[in-house]
Amino acid sequence: KPVIVNNGTFAWGHGEEDGKPILKGINIAFNEGSLVAVVGSVGTGKSSLCSAILGEMEKQSGRVNVKGHVAYVSQQAWIQNATLENNILFNQGKDTDKYEMCVSACALQADLDMLPAGDQTEIGEKGINLSGGQKQRISLARAVYSNADIYLLDDPLSAVDSHVGKHIFEHVIGPQGVLKNKTRVLVTHSLTYLSQVDKIIVLKNGSISEEGTYKELLAKKGEFQEFILQYLSEAADDDDELGLDDIKQQLESSLGKEAIEQITRQKKESESESITDSMESNKIKGLRYRGDKKVSESESVKSVKDAGEIKKKEKVGEKLIEAERAKTGKVQMDVYKYYLKSVGVLSSLLTIIFYIASQGCTVGSSIWLSKWSEEPVVNGTQDSQKRDMYLGVYGAFGIGQ
Repeated sequence: KPVIVNNGTFAWGHGEEDGKPILKGINIAFNEGSLVAVVGSVGTGKSSLCSAILGEMEKQSGRVNVKGHVAYVSQQAWIQNATLENNILFNQGKDTDKYEMCVSACALQADLDMLPAGDQTEIGEKGINLSGGQKQRISLARAVYSNADIYLLDDPLSAVDSHVGKHIFEHVIGPQGVLKNKTRVLVTHSLTYLSQVDKIIVLKNGSISEEGTYKELLAKKGEFQEFILQYLSEAADDDDELGLDDIKQQLESSLGKEAIEQITRQKKESESESITDSMESNKIKGLRYRGDKKVSESESVKSVKDAGEIKKKEKVGEKLIEAERAKTGKVQMDVYKYYLKSVGVLSSLLTIIFYIASQGCTVGSSIWLSKWSEEPVVNGTQDSQKRDMYLGVYGAFGIGQ
């Protein structure tokens, strides 16, 4: 099997704080070519599980076996300061058909058509001239182009719109996507596509609480079902979310419509109580926010105007990032004259004379000291008159400095 973890316990480092276990008692085994989803509430260790498989965490106990080349798509997309094409190729040779397939599958073609120079557009540092969704899709396209054996996908659909996420799942990640024969581990907060995965792992407090297929976990009526109900209560007002009706119907067949409505109503009541408790503090913050908002609006207007000026100067095919150039020059004589005039001629001359005298005394003391050291020594002593003379002159040089 491509990925096996037996009784794994992982931490971020050593010591009392860093050595605290983040993942405990992890036992997983992924079949080759399978699609495994990892779900759970925020902070349960989903991203840490990917890091543990990659070997980026300190293994305190257990065993980890990974067979094959691994491609990792992180939550925060990593973008190079290079052209969009080079970000996807990542120093690999270009196969035109494969490259175009990756661009199409990751829904990047529309973005290439809008960019000034298409895939030859230079990307600023950390992808400053790209949106979050564009950066995530470029990162995913790079992973797809690498043709790895195992894909660790840390919530790649969260930064894109729902219709784009559907396209990516269908054409890249899902059972009919370009990675259908690869082993895929998908960390996700969305439940829309969980019915299409081969296996679901539910994490809670750094441990695996449940695992199985979508239908098996629904039938258990355990942690996974509670997670779905929480998700539904949070996404109920989101009209852009796909597949909510299907998930509700599946839950109704398992729990019953009345039970779902009761649980959802209880969650909303508890949320409304917490909102009421925090309203007073939010009033104060709101007054402060209104004052800050005027400043931020004026700054936003200025930044929009600046961006408009930059766009006017851009031309199709023109580079957005230019190489730094070092320029050399010299201070004009008028600057020196201005300083001399400001300080005064007499003060300037005295400063120059004293500076030369100080440097002369420094050099003279070194020469005098070397000459003194060459004087002959008889019976371990030196002539007292010469010694006093050398010492006096050396002291004078020291005063002169």
